[in-house]
Formats: sequence, structure tokens, C-alpha cells
Amino acid sequence: MEGKSKRVVALAPYERGWSNVELIKDCGLIPYLLYKNHGCTVSMVGARGDDYSYLDKYVKGLEMDFLPNGSVEAKADYIIENAKQIDALILRGCYSSNFIPARLYKQLNPAGHIYVGLDANSHWMDRIIWTDADFIEFMDHCDVIATSCIAMQRHLNEKWPWIIEHIPNGYYNFGSSNTPPDFNVKENVIVTVGRLGTSQKATEVLLDSFALIAERIPDWNLKLVGSIENDFHSFIDSYFDLYPHLKERIIFTGPIEEREALAEQYRKAKVFALPSTFEGGTPNVISEALNAGCVIAVTEIDAYAEAIDYGRCGISAGINDMPGFAHALLALCTNENLFDLLKYAYQYGQNHFHMEKIVAKLYYMIFAGEK
Repeated sequence: MEGKSKRVVALAPYERGWSNVELIKDCGLIPYLLYKNHGCTVSMVGARGDDYSYLDKYVKGLEMDFLPNGSVEAKADYIIENAKQIDALILRGCYSSNFIPARLYKQLNPAGHIYVGLDANSHWMDRIIWTDADFIEFMDHCDVIATSCIAMQRHLNEKWPWIIEHIPNGYYNFGSSNTPPDFNVKENVIVTVGRLGTSQKATEVLLDSFALIAERIPDWNLKLVGSIENDFHSFIDSYFDLYPHLKERIIFTGPIEEREALAEQYRKAKVFALPSTFEGGTPNVISEALNAGCVIAVTEIDAYAEAIDYGRCGISAGINDMPGFAHALLALCTNENLFDLLKYAYQYGQNHFHMEKIVAKLYYMIFAGEK
């Protein structure tokens, strides 16, 4: 298989190690699929940061090399020792903690490749002083620079002198079955998945929106999957004091770590709701929802148009616009062509967010036909 001899290292961002959940997101899936589908020898490198229960369960064969700590010095020592054996260095974000490892890598192995996934959103990118000398040097060292959001890619290509590619956060099926969802057994359920109650996820917008339209969709339920922030419990208590009749229609499942069990929650639902105030590119939950054949109600984060294919499989509302978000949910739940929209959403996800296709494209971009 082409690429058997390629050695790839994914270096943890910031001064920390990789988290367990990152192993099954794009951070870990890109290295894993470079190993699994393209024969690369791959290591995820950083301080030990978790129990890594997903390592043998979902990404078996992916190696992890642990540094003494997450400092820039520890990363620099690793690069100095290993640079000449690394064919490609994968970095996450244009953080200053990546500047020295990138510089050392290119000094010691000029023929090596650097891929950086920007993890970009407009708020953060527009605060970067891109004329800073150290930032320019870092970006010049990177051979492939990408963001997961088309709108962000266009914005940065207009603003910056570097070529910014589009590498979306795709979906990878960890289960044994790769069959399309059965649209006939889907339930009248709106689902959301995430860290419930954080300011980013704006869970209160979703709950208030559902309360506003609940009487108009009496046969629909709302399901919220994920951990609940401690200070959000008081909001939930007050909410059910105000809307006691909704207790039986709103289900908090708690976090679901088993990937097949989580996939089943998506596959049962018809509508996926994402009321976030911001996201870093196209969030993983979008590709997960589309793969399960869910239509999308989303606030106008950077990647909102891409998430709903410009209105073909979902509806958007303004950020923190509760009446607008309620309207989006109601319009989707009562759409007479909802069955067709569900099928379109699934096919759109397969065409644009299939992780194995995405990594195959990235492999070619990094190595440009090298044997």
C-alpha cells in the first residue's frame, strides 16, 4: 500500500496532553485513518492527560507517545530527537506554543511536511495579529493550512497571504453496520448533544424555544444528551417550575460515551438542534447528525450555511434569537416534506462529511503523490 513508510506525528496543542474524547474527533481520527487506510506509522504526542479508554476500543493501532509534561521545552526536545524520522508533523491551531516545534522541525528536516488545522472561528481569527514576525514565520513553515468551515476559509483567504484549505470535521462510523438510517422508524424527537448549560452551547435558548412551540407540536419530544454544568441545574429546576407539563416531554440522558449508543440517539431523532453562540469551524455533532439523517436547526455560527447546505436540509436563526430558533424548530417539525428532507440530509452528509474521503484528500495534499 502506498505510504507504508510515512511517519506522522500529531503534537498536542497548548501545554497539555490529548484528551480521551479527542481520539474520536478529528484530532485523533485524522492520525488514525492515516494509519488505518494509508499505511502510515502514526503517533499522537503530548503529556499524559487522560485514561484513554477509547484507544483500544475505537482507534486500535494508533500509537501514543507521552512526554514528561506538556511544556514547549518538552515538545522541543521530542522534535530535536525525532525530527529526521518524521515525514509529517500535524499541529492543531496557530498557537504560540506550536511556533518553536515547527521552527525546529523545519530546521532539522527541511523536506518534512507540516499540516496545521486552524480550529478557527471568526472571533478568534480576527484577533490574531497576522503581521507579527513569529506568526508569519510559523505560517510560512506550514505546508498545508486548513479550516473546517468554508465561510472561514473564504474569509481567511481574502485576509491572509497564505492559501487556506477546507478540511471539514467529518463522521466516521465506529460501529459494525454502515447501512443508511431507517427513516420509517425515526421518532418525533428533537435532539441536541453537547456540554449542556455552557455559555457556548446556549442550552437555555433551546429549552425556551421548545416551551414556546410545544403546544403546536404535541407529539414531539426534546432529548438533551451530555453532561450538565453544575450551575445550570438551577435553570432546569426553575424551567420545570414554570412548565411542569413539559417534564414528560423533555429527557436529559446524561453523557453517552458508547459511540454506537450515541449514534442510536441520532438515528431515532428527526431534528438536530444546535443553538450555540460560537463553534470552532463545523462542529463534529453536525456530521454525526447528518450521517443519521437528521435535519438541522442551527444558529448562525460561522459554519451555519455549510451545516444546512444553504437551507436544503435545515433552517438557521440568529445567535441568541430564541423566537427565531423556535420558528426554525417549528418549521422543520411541521414540514410536510420532512421525510424527503431527512433523506437529503443523509445523502448530503455522505457526500461532504465522510471522514475516510476527507482523510484521503488530506493524505494527498500533505504528501502530493510521494511514494
